[in-house]
Amino acid sequence: MSEYSGGCLCGNIRYKITEEPIFPHFCSCRMCQRWSGSAVAAWVDFPRASLIFEGSGGEPALYRTCETTQRGFCPVCGSGICALDDGSEYVSITVGTLDDPNQIVPEAQSFPEFAPSWLKVESVVYEKAEANSKKTTTAKLARKVCKLERRKY
Repeated sequence: MSEYSGGCLCGNIRYKITEEPIFPHFCSCRMCQRWSGSAVAAWVDFPRASLIFEGSGGEPALYRTCETTQRGFCPVCGSGICALDDGSEYVSITVGTLDDPNQIVPEAQSFPEFAPSWLKVESVVYEKAEANSKKTTTAKLARKVCKLERRKY
């Protein structure tokens, strides 16, 4: 069993995860771009029950970004930590908050059509995510949520 740990920029929010990751991916949807302030966000999903917040700040503050999703962030430094989809058994963690982001290698890119034309993510194969049923379920949910959000932009 692997262990993953990470936290925000200021150290107020710290977490530990003791389960295996699924669906490591980049997302280029407009919601992720605006939330992260970047052309692409790097995410990895873990079973929600395996996530333990152990920093002095406790759990991240939550902001509802659409009807079915909340984003977690540090209320002190503003670092984006996670995304929580209502009813999901998984939590999406931002790869950049891991203490060792080299533990995770994105295997897919969601919404490449929304990426800026200058962004080239050549190291991932989108079809690989479709091959795994758990990943497919997560990917479909992510696409559904982001399709709803596209209407707002």
